[in-house]
Amino acid sequence: MTAILAEFGVSAMANPIEIDDAIVLLLGAGVDQGGRARIEGVTRLEKLIFLLERETHSDQWLSEDAEFVAYNFGPFSRKVYDAVDTLAAAGIITDSARFAPDDMDTWEEREAITDKSDNGYSYTTRDFELTDRGWRYFAALDEEMKPEALKELTSFKARFAPLPLRQLVRYVYQRYDEFTTNSLIRDDILGHHS
Repeated sequence: MTAILAEFGVSAMANPIEIDDAIVLLLGAGVDQGGRARIEGVTRLEKLIFLLERETHSDQWLSEDAEFVAYNFGPFSRKVYDAVDTLAAAGIITDSARFAPDDMDTWEEREAITDKSDNGYSYTTRDFELTDRGWRYFAALDEEMKPEALKELTSFKARFAPLPLRQLVRYVYQRYDEFTTNSLIRDDILGHHS
């Protein structure tokens, strides 16, 4: 993480805004300072980053690509998973695994990320929230961002973050078919039958 240098005193403009920074910005966008800046589910977070790269002007401030590939559950980025682990280890976010009522948010984690012999993830979802330190980090990033960029990010989050996960995934699948070519759930999500 580049902007963590000198406990947020280093200008974000002097350092590139990377995927981990985009996650912090997405969490805090549209939430009052110190409020509950939360995104429920790693699949939701990943699809939001995917859409952020494609449906906003993030290319004007985001210096790195999440490198999404077509995988078993649509667009997949190892960088997003690595970024949340890094942010949690740095105390910027909490990553609270909790019991999930169904396995929708655990597709990728069970199939692509975890050791398949580990059944501990079967019905656990990961939710992400800014910590107090994370809010300070968000504020430092916010100071360096152009106001129109954060405004666009806030509008983007308001549009997509509240959607039910299945609806969000369906939107991604319908708009970005090239990322569904390897999907194991394509027909289920789109309602097609081969």
